[in-house]
Amino acid sequence: MKKDKFVSGLILKKSTKFLKISILLFAFSLMMIASFLVSFLNQYLQIEKDFINNNNTHIIEISAISKNNSSRELKFEDQYRIIEAVTQQNQNLEYRIIHEYQFNFGMEDSEGDIYFLYGLDDTAANLLGVSSLEDYCLYSSLLTQKEITLHVPIIDVKEGGLSSSRVENKKFKTNHSIIENNPFSIYESTSSKNFISFNTYRKLIEMIYNISWEDYVIQFDESNPFGIQSIHKIYVYIDDLTKVEKAAKEINLLGYATNYTFKSFENFDESIKNTMLISAVLISTIFLITAVYIILSFNSYLKVQQKDMGILKHYGYYWKNIHRIYARNINGIFAGMSIFIIIFTIIIGFIFINISSYVYIIFILIVILALLFTVNRIISIFILRSYVRKEIIELIKTNKEFE
Repeated sequence: MKKDKFVSGLILKKSTKFLKISILLFAFSLMMIASFLVSFLNQYLQIEKDFINNNNTHIIEISAISKNNSSRELKFEDQYRIIEAVTQQNQNLEYRIIHEYQFNFGMEDSEGDIYFLYGLDDTAANLLGVSSLEDYCLYSSLLTQKEITLHVPIIDVKEGGLSSSRVENKKFKTNHSIIENNPFSIYESTSSKNFISFNTYRKLIEMIYNISWEDYVIQFDESNPFGIQSIHKIYVYIDDLTKVEKAAKEINLLGYATNYTFKSFENFDESIKNTMLISAVLISTIFLITAVYIILSFNSYLKVQQKDMGILKHYGYYWKNIHRIYARNINGIFAGMSIFIIIFTIIIGFIFINISSYVYIIFILIVILALLFTVNRIISIFILRSYVRKEIIELIKTNKEFE
C-alpha cells in the first residue's frame, strides 16, 4: 500500500497543466452553482415569508353582491352560495369561512369615548395573532386600558321604527397584542375597529334587540328591521395559495365584490412556477456543462497516462493495483474539492441566509456533494477502468499526439 501511495504521488506530479486548469475551472463552476443556489434559496425564503406563509395572501374578502343591475349588502344566507362556488372545482379544497359582524353605531364608554365593535368567528383567532377569542374582550392594537365599561343601548323594534330609552353597562377586558396588519384590516383603517368574539356579538344582539339569535338571523335575511348591516364582510381563507385566484373567480361569477392580494397580479402563481423552473434548468445546465468538461479533461489526462499504465503492467502490476493507484489521486482531488465547496457554501450561506435556515444550507451541500460523487464515480469506475483493463501493447502504443 505504501508503494502504491508513493507511485500515486509520482503520477500526480506528472499531471498536465491542462488537467490542473480544468480542475480549477470545475471548482469555479461549483462555486457559481453554490452561489446561485444560495441566492435562489434566499429569494425563495423571502417569497415564502411575504406570500406563501403570509395569511393575508390566502384571504378572499367579500363585501357585497351585485346582480341584474342591482346590488345589496351581505346576508347570512350568502355563505352557502359562497361555499358552493369555492368548492365547485375541488370538493376536497381545504378552506374556512369567516364572518365579520358589525354594529352600525358606536358605543360610548364611561369617559365619553366612542367604540365601534366588529365581531369575528372563532376560527379567526390565529389570524389576529391570539390563541382564542374570549367573551367580552376587546381586541385592538390601539387600546391601552386594561378594562372598559361600555354603555350598550337597548333598542325597541316597532312598526314605527327603532327607539332606545335605556342602556346596559357591560365591562370588557382588552387585548392589544393582536397583529396590526391582520387580514381584516388590509383594505381599511383599523383606527376605529375593536374586534370581539362571535359569542360576544351574539349575546349583545340578543340583549340589544331582546331576541334569540336564531330568530334574529331569520328576520335579518328576510326584511332586516333592526337598522344595522350585521354582516360587514365574509372572508374565505384557502390553505393552498395556488387555489385562491380560481376560487375568487368563481365567487366573482356570482356577482360578489371581492378583494384579494393577487387581484392586481396577472398569473402570479404561474410566474413563480416559471421562475423556479427556469432557475432549476439553469442550474442543471451549468452543472451538466462543467461535469462533461471535467469528465473529458480526466479522460484526456488518462489517455496521456496510457504509456505509464503499460509500464506499470510490464513491471508486474495487476490492473486492479493500477486502478487503485490512479483512483487514489482522482478521489483525493475530489475530496479536496468537496472540502473547499463545503467551506465556501457554509460561509456564503450564513451571509445571505438566516442561520435558522441551516437545514436549507445542508440541503444545498447534499445536492452539490451528490453531484460531485456522481462525476467521481463516472471517472473512477467507467473511464479509468476502461483504460487500466487494456493490454500492455495497446497501452504503450499511444498516439503521437499524446507522446
